[in-house]
Amino acid sequence: MTKSLSLPRRLGHVARMMTAFVGPPIARWSPRPPLPAAPAPTAHDLGHGITLWRLPVGVVRIRERHRALPTDLAELDDKLRFPVMMSDRRITGWLDCTAWLIDHPERRILVDTGESAGFGTPDYFGAAAKSMGKIYPKIIDATAATGNDLPAMVAATGHKMADIDLCVLTHTHSDHVGNLDALPASTRMLVSPEELVPAARSGRLLPKLPQDGRVQQTVRDATRGAFGPVMPLTARGDVFVVPTPGHTAGHQSVVIDLGARRIVLAGDAAFDEDQVVQGTIPGIVEQRAATLATYDRLRRAAQEKPTLTLFTHDPANAAKLAAFVQPG
Repeated sequence: MTKSLSLPRRLGHVARMMTAFVGPPIARWSPRPPLPAAPAPTAHDLGHGITLWRLPVGVVRIRERHRALPTDLAELDDKLRFPVMMSDRRITGWLDCTAWLIDHPERRILVDTGESAGFGTPDYFGAAAKSMGKIYPKIIDATAATGNDLPAMVAATGHKMADIDLCVLTHTHSDHVGNLDALPASTRMLVSPEELVPAARSGRLLPKLPQDGRVQQTVRDATRGAFGPVMPLTARGDVFVVPTPGHTAGHQSVVIDLGARRIVLAGDAAFDEDQVVQGTIPGIVEQRAATLATYDRLRRAAQEKPTLTLFTHDPANAAKLAAFVQPG
């Protein structure tokens, strides 16, 4: 059950949101921390011939309420959540924008593209420059350090960009599609059909998607337990795409099934596992009810068999993966 706020409180949040949009970019609201040194990708041998590469590509700073709403505001209806989030002036430190490279015997699959040093420039937003170019930097602060770009990260894995024949986009927010231009013409992109439907105030950067036929829509033609309808990405059926809506209406995740265990690359379905367990709603979700349903789906999947769920901005990803691959 959602709740509303009194008229004075609603007006107060809307007023502070409007001030944020007419004011300076988020980077000027608090001292911008030094950029972290470009991290190295890490390889994790999952067995079955599969290696999962963690690629920290770019960084982002967000509002604290972007990451999680306070308890007294957790049940806000969908229309109020964005103004309440935008009225917060507290900014996080730098968070990794994690992309994933699945080196599978059948193919190389990239999940998301991370963020780019070009964030905030007209060239970055392209056809969305007029509609989003001035708005986005008021919502988040994002960039990438030298050597922290997607081609450099992929090269460090020993692969070439041309080796990647598929890039699955969990959704189309900037820190997930920031390096689309770096993908070669041979790489296809997989986006859910729900994500491709324009929605007001969604933050989706659909104009950044190439218009040359490389974008394909997810077709869910199989069923997998708690995940429901899925799209297999390998002939073995051990890598597949599942719907995890809420953060955006078309948000999707990638599952690597290892038989007795599995890994879910869950994008921004949440910021960390605790949010899923506790039912904590981030400030930046399009649909609260869908988010809670996705949490329930992830919890039920974990009850079926041991499941490691990894989120784009979780700083514990490397440690969690290491413990999963080599359990104590």
